[in-house]
Amino acid sequence: MSRETQHNQAEQQFAQELQALGGLPLTHDKLFREMFQWLELARAFLRFVLPKKVLEKLDLDGLTIEPKDFLSLIFRETRADMIYRIPIRGREERLCVYVLLEHKSYNDFLAIFQADQYAGQIGQDEVRRAQDEKRLTVDFRLSPVLVILFHHGEAAFTGPIDVAEVYDDYGFMGDFVPHRRAILFDLNALSESEVPDDPETPELYAVLRIMQVIFSADIGTKSRVVLERLKPFSETPKYRRLIRFLWFYLVSSARNLTKRELTSVTETVKKVIGEKNMPTIYEQIRTEGKTEGIVEGEARGEARGVVKFLTTRFGLVPQAVSERVLAIGDLVVLDSLTELAVTCASLEEFKKALK
Repeated sequence: MSRETQHNQAEQQFAQELQALGGLPLTHDKLFREMFQWLELARAFLRFVLPKKVLEKLDLDGLTIEPKDFLSLIFRETRADMIYRIPIRGREERLCVYVLLEHKSYNDFLAIFQADQYAGQIGQDEVRRAQDEKRLTVDFRLSPVLVILFHHGEAAFTGPIDVAEVYDDYGFMGDFVPHRRAILFDLNALSESEVPDDPETPELYAVLRIMQVIFSADIGTKSRVVLERLKPFSETPKYRRLIRFLWFYLVSSARNLTKRELTSVTETVKKVIGEKNMPTIYEQIRTEGKTEGIVEGEARGEARGVVKFLTTRFGLVPQAVSERVLAIGDLVVLDSLTELAVTCASLEEFKKALK
């Protein structure tokens, strides 16, 4: 198989994976959920984060990913970000520890409560399986669930890491509120040299470092350094996908990436993966918009893409702005708005241009 054919196949696979994530924009949650499904990255991360006394008892080679959709009447999110099932060394296969990895890109004081709810539902699933397998006897015990709160944001995480802290004990109920203590992994609290770096799993450092600097004022310079570190691996399809994912994430979620820096980062990506004619981010958005627009009209599809991108970068988009964009039927105008949605420094800048 020729190098060009391999690259084309890798590009097609990447496009399919991106579409499976919901397409662009590539948000913090989308990147996290995709990257931490990579088993080697997950194992490398856990080797850095888990306590030694726990790690030496677990068989990380047997790590698998569990289904993670839950019914929640409280939280908008109804799926844990990542649940790993890890066998215990030297024990029968069904004995395991679950690691629940919950990602937050903001300071959520209820994060531990949310994770505790998910942990409880893991237990409910185990009880149902035990019932089905006729194992629900007085000797039945639930598998432990270890919670890791993974945070990266504009400020350090200050929320509670023990669910007991969410409850008011009134000064006399401390012994009777639930306890579940999480491990906090806060990228905001780490220096560059403290970011986990495994030479055998270079994707770990690349993902963590990009997520760490995504809110930085000098995101352009810092991200280029990370991308250039991946150059020695760029012939491998997995790393070419990684570079593209990180590039789309930067464009989608880095608010401080100027138009000039975006151009520089894009040129770095082209250089690292050796693709001079790689589609630009604007072309990718337009392509997705046109694909969505097969049903509702090409212009409508691209307009929806513009609104989605603005929402990811700046939060809630005023209804008047959304309606104004969605009413535009001129593809030339929409092309320019697509570029502006990616490069504008603020929603106000976009609104002024829209007038």
